Amino acid sequence: MIDAQNRLVELLQSRHPVEGFTHNFYRYPARFAPEFAREAIMQFSSEGDCVLDAFMGGGTTIVEAISTGRTALGTDINPLAHFVATVKTTPLSFRDQEGILVWAEGLSVDGESPQQSFVSDPRLKNVPAELRDFLISVVSTVTQLEFPRQRHFARCALVKLGQWAIDCRRDVPSPKTMKAQLIKQIFDMFAGLNELVQAAESQGIAKNKITARRKLYYGTVKEAIRDKSLTHLFPRPKLVLTSPPYPGVHILYHRWQVSGRHETPVPYWLAGLRDGHGESFYTLGGRSKKGLEEYFVKLTKTFDDLRQLIEPSAVVIQLVAFSDPDTQLPTFLNAMHFAGYEEIKLFGTSKSERPFRQVPNRKWYTQLGLNQCASNEILLFHRPRP
Repeated sequence: MIDAQNRLVELLQSRHPVEGFTHNFYRYPARFAPEFAREAIMQFSSEGDCVLDAFMGGGTTIVEAISTGRTALGTDINPLAHFVATVKTTPLSFRDQEGILVWAEGLSVDGESPQQSFVSDPRLKNVPAELRDFLISVVSTVTQLEFPRQRHFARCALVKLGQWAIDCRRDVPSPKTMKAQLIKQIFDMFAGLNELVQAAESQGIAKNKITARRKLYYGTVKEAIRDKSLTHLFPRPKLVLTSPPYPGVHILYHRWQVSGRHETPVPYWLAGLRDGHGESFYTLGGRSKKGLEEYFVKLTKTFDDLRQLIEPSAVVIQLVAFSDPDTQLPTFLNAMHFAGYEEIKLFGTSKSERPFRQVPNRKWYTQLGLNQCASNEILLFHRPRP
């Protein structure tokens, strides 16, 4: 048991680049290392069990659960998270891949000026004009693809391309460079998807059964519980592996940064989604005192609702950072207590004994400019109280 715990902590603190399977389809903020997710799933669930991520984000838990022979449930209030996690776990046929490549290779880099109706779309705010015009010309051709899964994959490839070209980048790549990068990324994405299919097949899950092994819900946990088609699909989850939003920490779940000064909702436009909410909606509350109070109320409600969905003996693993851990960690633990959970003391009870990881290259800041606590994610274990 001690060796297993040591291995989990070792993988938690891994500084390896995120890679493998479909994990690099999109760099979703605050994602944890796939090798840590895999180890947690292997240690705290068995083949055939159901694993749940109530804040699934980019779908790391979902992908790793499928690759290890589990079923997976995921919920998220961000439509972009639902979109990305869905594409990451939707296999493509050889015909699908061939059609997508023909589409990408046939894209023009000398497109006409886009219609004003496209240019004025608020989701394209702050996108550099040359990039904007190229993306508009490319998005307008996605409808040429035959099947919805092909079109969704193409849009996800464009989201990945846009993130590479826009997010936290100062120079503007040319349309020719963008097209070459898109084709390269598509090949990489095909390889990752094929790798996931092979891993699932090694666990006895046929390629055409993968989508039936996961159910992803766009909405809250409470809304998901009301959806009988969701809750009756699989046995109750025996493991919850998730990373809730971080209290008091500024995270752009819904925007990209342009030239380090401006923000754009263009990923929603590229994915064909509406952009309907501000930052505090996706982080369960703002960074003000009132916003923090709202965060803990919503957190308590979410995990209270979750008890209706999971096994009474389920293990709940959370990886979470705080802008002020001295005050917010006790409040977080109290919220879990009021929601009906008890902490599992695998590593001790004090703040110093709980495992944590320092996450490099964070792109957000906390309420206090010099506070680096948001780069330290703390690993917590809970289970429902009898």
